[in-house]
Amino acid sequence: MSRARTSGRRLRLLLGLPALAGLLAAATWLTPLSRLEWALGLDLLYAMRGHRPAPDNIVVVAMNGASARTLGLPLRADRWPRRLHAALVDGLHAAGARVIGFDLLFARPRDAADDAALALAIGRAGNVVLAETVERNFVRDGNRLVAATEISRPPLRLLADAAWATAPFVLPKTPYGVFEFWVRVPTLGDRPSLPARLAEYLGVTAGSMPDGAVAMNLYGPIGSFDTIDYPSALDMLADPVRASYFAGKAVLVGYSETNQSLQVDAYQTPFTRDDGVDVSGVELCATALANLVERSWLRRPAEWVASSALAVHAALLVVPWLFLGARSAIVAMVLVQSLLAVVVVAAFSQGLLWLPLVVPLVASPLIAAALGAAHTHMRHLDRHRELEHAIELGLSPEALARLSAMIGDLRQGRTLFAICLCSDIVSFTRLSEGRSPQAVRDMLNAYLERFAGAVEANGGHIADMVADSVLSLWFADEGSATAVAAACAAALRVDREMNGPSPAAGALPTRLGLHCGPIFYGAIGTGGRRELHAVGDIVNTTSRIESANKYIGTRVLISRELAVQAGDSCSLRGLGRFAVSGKEQVLELYELRERPLSQTTASRFDEALAAFRQGRLDQARGIFAEIAGSGDGAPAAFYVQACDAALARGATGQWSGVAVLPGK
Repeated sequence: MSRARTSGRRLRLLLGLPALAGLLAAATWLTPLSRLEWALGLDLLYAMRGHRPAPDNIVVVAMNGASARTLGLPLRADRWPRRLHAALVDGLHAAGARVIGFDLLFARPRDAADDAALALAIGRAGNVVLAETVERNFVRDGNRLVAATEISRPPLRLLADAAWATAPFVLPKTPYGVFEFWVRVPTLGDRPSLPARLAEYLGVTAGSMPDGAVAMNLYGPIGSFDTIDYPSALDMLADPVRASYFAGKAVLVGYSETNQSLQVDAYQTPFTRDDGVDVSGVELCATALANLVERSWLRRPAEWVASSALAVHAALLVVPWLFLGARSAIVAMVLVQSLLAVVVVAAFSQGLLWLPLVVPLVASPLIAAALGAAHTHMRHLDRHRELEHAIELGLSPEALARLSAMIGDLRQGRTLFAICLCSDIVSFTRLSEGRSPQAVRDMLNAYLERFAGAVEANGGHIADMVADSVLSLWFADEGSATAVAAACAAALRVDREMNGPSPAAGALPTRLGLHCGPIFYGAIGTGGRRELHAVGDIVNTTSRIESANKYIGTRVLISRELAVQAGDSCSLRGLGRFAVSGKEQVLELYELRERPLSQTTASRFDEALAAFRQGRLDQARGIFAEIAGSGDGAPAAFYVQACDAALARGATGQWSGVAVLPGK
């Protein structure tokens, strides 16, 4: 492998490895691994942040087992007499409570007098919001669940009419607990939720609230909000002095049980206590209300922003592996990860952003370390190969024996007649764009395997490869019709397999040029740097012939010298004389074709070409335009442009009949 190719491959690796790391990290975010941010990431962030004080203008009145025993009532709070709730509402209204919310269902009628008393109390207060019953219905096809629908049913009509508003309160559950609340419930037609309606009463406009599910910014475990059990609240309201505690506050009434065995309306959160006591539903409603009033819910970056940030982060992690040893690279990664952890925790603690933590701290360094270790290993292999190449020419035993038989001592080299085939992949840069280095390597390997098969099957030898350009040689005596026919057959086979209507596996579009003449082939270099190369004007000219394809619109071009030797053994079309960049000598080129042109098209093309050579440009242009429109367009279209350019320059009688190619 030449130093230039080694450097090019290393450059592609230096650019491609960070890109690959970023791509893998971004892809990880699209897998179930991203759910670790919910299952583990939030637990870690809350653990590092700790509790934060809940606002003191929101109070929870708790219905629980202790309250039931004190009041001599059933443990099931939904069986408590509704006259108690009427007394509570009247007391809170008299005490000046700002808004009252019941996270309690009043779906069925109970004692008529109690129901009427509660309705009157709610109506007098004018600031009560009641929870609606949400029913989930499942549609099944046999044992298979097809769909699930949700229906929200208002409380008892008597109570609903008296309330300021009614609203559903459902929490999105995950296997890891509850982390979000609905502002508007999509399964119920985007209806505002209970905390949203409470916030509206407190002056928060609907337009200033987020839509859909919002990440809840928790305050702590159960009891983080001021919580007063039901009988204590009644006692406080009976005393005008103590009742002033509720003035100007939002009061939420609902189940809040600290006895795990009695908990019914409670949810697992990162603040679930070690003894298994979850956070009550009414306290989560208070949390959602506080988040909306304070605008303190957790903001999350959009999915594309998060995945892009992860890609950049993983790419940065792999960079040290490209320039440092493994130990130093690991130290650099630890420093970057420590800084990232500080930034993520600080952003979360300040209530600014909930940023990914687990994936960038766990998955990304594993990806970077794996790719970095692979790169380090490949770098060691490269050094080993470079050492081997310094003491040998890099040929297989078979190729070495075959070339030595023709040339002799490869270290000294020899000048001899050869047929050169130069090839180049069309738009290789575009084909490589967006691919990983390994993918580009695999693409080239598949291509070269098929290319070499066509050359070697026809007696040729791959002499040199520079990036996507390949030089193949046929060594023979001058005038050897067999070698000429073999080289042309190899070129047509490559054209057929790479450019044909049904390209083979590993095929890439390819341009080909053939020329013949004396070249030097042997070891080039000095000291410890000696490599086998073919050099000479013939090699350079072959490269120019190959490049002429992209301007003329052909795929296989051969020189006049080779066309003369090919004779009638190949299907050729004369294309005229050309001036190419970097060559003073005018080249007469022929198109090598799988099948000959139709007699009519060939005759008309020769007629137009003769007119062009003689300076009859208007006539030549007309015939070329006719041919271009009939299906054999590329070379004819080239000459139409050449005629137009010559006419625009005002070509005179000193016309040379040579078409000028614009570049290499």
